Amino acid sequence: MEPVRIGLMGLGAWARQAYLPVLKDCAKAQVVAVSARTEETLGFARQQFGDGIAGYGDLRELANDPTVEAVMIALPNRLHAAAARAALAAGKHVFIEPPVGFDEREIREVLGLAAAADVVFQTDLELRYTPVMGVVAEEATSGVLGESLMATMRLWCGWGYGGGDWQQAAEDQGFFLWLGCWYLDVLDRVFGAAPLRASVTGGRAMNGSLMDHGWATLEYPDDCLGQFEFSLVAPEEQEVSVRVTGTEGEIEADLWSGRYRRRRRGGDWARDAAPPSQPIHGFSGMRESILSFLDCVQSGSRPVADVEVSRRVHEAALACMGSEQRGETVACPFPGAPIVAG
Repeated sequence: MEPVRIGLMGLGAWARQAYLPVLKDCAKAQVVAVSARTEETLGFARQQFGDGIAGYGDLRELANDPTVEAVMIALPNRLHAAAARAALAAGKHVFIEPPVGFDEREIREVLGLAAAADVVFQTDLELRYTPVMGVVAEEATSGVLGESLMATMRLWCGWGYGGGDWQQAAEDQGFFLWLGCWYLDVLDRVFGAAPLRASVTGGRAMNGSLMDHGWATLEYPDDCLGQFEFSLVAPEEQEVSVRVTGTEGEIEADLWSGRYRRRRRGGDWARDAAPPSQPIHGFSGMRESILSFLDCVQSGSRPVADVEVSRRVHEAALACMGSEQRGETVACPFPGAPIVAG
């Protein structure tokens, strides 16, 4: 089968760290074009993929390149919607980092266009693709744990110490759209639904107006509860973990290492592991996410992180953002409503 011809929209630090090692090591992909603002970036792309790679200064020019089958979007968040619009208008398959837009209007517009397009549209929610998250989801949805009651997603890290060149953009957008989608998606993987309501409590320690530690409590259908605990200013080692409790048991998993433990009611903990592919590039699950996208493009199948999943995750992030801003419990915007072309 011929490799998927890829156009990279963005070749900054994240794309270099998370995309390039996977794409260069994969027979299913051939990078044929890149959008670059500087000759330095274009030169780097040619060093990596050969002198024949096409370079564009305009996203629309790359999107309209007839040799490009699919685009991978790793741009600053403010440019996500414009890049997605251009790619979808040109009939390209799309792999995009969340959020898909900078605000609710852009998000709804992009997802509406994606829902109406006859292409593969995958949001890069890589934690969903980790093998251990598959184990957790199977336990939660198969009835092994009984009825799932609660799930807690925990992000503990020191990314917020000292700020960085990302801080202004993060403050402009807010924590839950800027960073929350990946972790709220873990709760979505467990419950398979948008939350009905969200309530946020948090603080701002070291990163200006950005909420950099706190809790988001989300009410899901069937009286299920989800919690997202986060701290960008934790002095300990990084932790990315999930715990699901049901009426007949519980499971805990480290999403970075793939180690997990589970127990049934009245039993002892049993330990096992379902690690991600090694080495990890960028973040746990990135290789699995990219390879799944390429498989979907080649086979014409539906991605795991499809438009409907993206809708639910963005609904959760918007509800959390609304609760943070208003200081009260906020209903999910149009919970359960499908995205349609507008």
